[in-house]
Amino acid sequence: MQICDYGISSISWTAKHDPTDTRKPGHMPWDNTIRILIDSRCEIIDKQTGASEWYYLITPCRTEWMYREDMLWKNDPNLEFVGIYSSNHYRHGHVQVQDKLRPQQDMGVTKDIAVGLPNFHPNLSFYNNTTELIDDSDVIQATLDLQPIIATTQIQSLDGKTQVNIEYPIKTMNFVEEKNRFQVDTGPILFPDFDLEAKQDIDKLQLAFVCYNNRDIAEFVSRVPTAIENNKGDSIERMEYSKIKRLNVSTKLFGCTN
Repeated sequence: MQICDYGISSISWTAKHDPTDTRKPGHMPWDNTIRILIDSRCEIIDKQTGASEWYYLITPCRTEWMYREDMLWKNDPNLEFVGIYSSNHYRHGHVQVQDKLRPQQDMGVTKDIAVGLPNFHPNLSFYNNTTELIDDSDVIQATLDLQPIIATTQIQSLDGKTQVNIEYPIKTMNFVEEKNRFQVDTGPILFPDFDLEAKQDIDKLQLAFVCYNNRDIAEFVSRVPTAIENNKGDSIERMEYSKIKRLNVSTKLFGCTN
């Protein structure tokens, strides 16, 4: 199987200058081409029809004014920008709060990629050599050898109609060599929340971290609206990693080289 090299795999598109954007001080009035690395990808398969589609999660960035000489970071406030993309649809925008002047940049809004990003293109690079790490000792040795480790985690929907294959780089690996034990804690990745009522698969995808110490069970913590109280008892709602699910899965880990 082909395993993505997440150090160099990216997506790209060109954002056209929007003359209706009245925010101040504003971007320079130019088209802007973006290349941004991929953090994770997942394949959603309809097991009844065999149809499948790949989705890509980009590395987060921050809101900025483009190509100005006087100031670059937005500060009203500065926001995190993330996105999920496929060959047909995309969701991208600000995670913490909506931009009141740019409501179309809301992660809750799914758009047609042919309309919104007509020149969208995934730039995928794959490792030349991949070796499945069958035993826990293999995982530990690959970690000690400083090999890139990529994992694939397969999830089945409860109704048996959908299979999801999540692929992601292991950014944090814990191990105890003398006990021959390891534990992964990594993210963000794409995670399908089958509890969500949604017409399109992309609307079920959430940002999550994954944790496991065997290949058959994993815990996912998804980023969702979360009520947080301060020491005065006042409550605010933020997007935090707080929704935990423990699932039966099938995970494989690969040591990768070029």
